[in-house]
Amino acid sequence: MLTALASQLPEVPDEGGQLVGRCRAGDEGAWRLLYDGHFDFAWRTARRLGLPEADADDAVQEAFQVAWARLHTFREGRFSTWLYRIVANVVSSRLRKHRVRDVFDGLFGRGPADATSVEGQLEAREALGRVERVLRRLSREKREAFALHEIEGLTHEQIAELTGARVETVRTRLFYARKEFAMHAHAMGVEP
Repeated sequence: MLTALASQLPEVPDEGGQLVGRCRAGDEGAWRLLYDGHFDFAWRTARRLGLPEADADDAVQEAFQVAWARLHTFREGRFSTWLYRIVANVVSSRLRKHRVRDVFDGLFGRGPADATSVEGQLEAREALGRVERVLRRLSREKREAFALHEIEGLTHEQIAELTGARVETVRTRLFYARKEFAMHAHAMGVEP
């Protein structure tokens, strides 16, 4: 059901050097290049880490606001790696808020907001929703490894670079993520 996408990390010329330097100097055009060059990657990352589609745009905007405010902390390396950590933190924070809200809704007899689609919605969209529910059951670290490898098609080395973990740690997280994904998917009636 899940096919690895051929997408790679965003490639923006000289992303770790001149553009960031120009941004620090107040060059809005350079910031626009970084923003445009990384928006799709940041959005896909937010979705693959379990954030509902309705929240993805806002989360990515928040991540770019944080990146702009903390641009002075970027030292070297790939801008996408640095931005990834910011997006992952924003997503993690938003998912925590969703879980807290769901717990309170359950305590007061209200179920989570009904996200059912209008009649006739594509089956693929429904399948994606089931997969996202399974992904949300994984820990953040396992969900990251699983989504980046199985869905985004990144290598273990690329995932290690993005997450700041060792390659061996990525492999271990991926191993256990696959097992948990299959277990949760089976329990929820989703074919992995």
